Amino acid sequence: MLDKDKSREVRLQIRAVLMSKWDPIGVNDVPEAADEYDSYIGGVFDLLQRGASEESIRAYLRNVEIEAMEMVNGSGQPLLPDAHRNAAAAALCELARYFH
Repeated sequence: MLDKDKSREVRLQIRAVLMSKWDPIGVNDVPEAADEYDSYIGGVFDLLQRGASEESIRAYLRNVEIEAMEMVNGSGQPLLPDAHRNAAAAALCELARYFH
């Protein structure tokens, strides 16, 4: 279990990754949108805390894009290129070190 300060630090790092590497709606250069993905930080934090795989985190982000954001094409596939999701999941998995 992380103490309050370490938990806050990890959540800020998750926020940074979601904005810089994932950013499905393309707002990472808009300072007023810094909190755009905050509602997904808890889900990522929980996955990391449980030791989820990179694939699980990638699936979570994909699901958010499809179900919560409805960012899909006519075939129901996410609009965001896989490379963004893959980079975000890899960077997020690096944060698992805080839990072990």
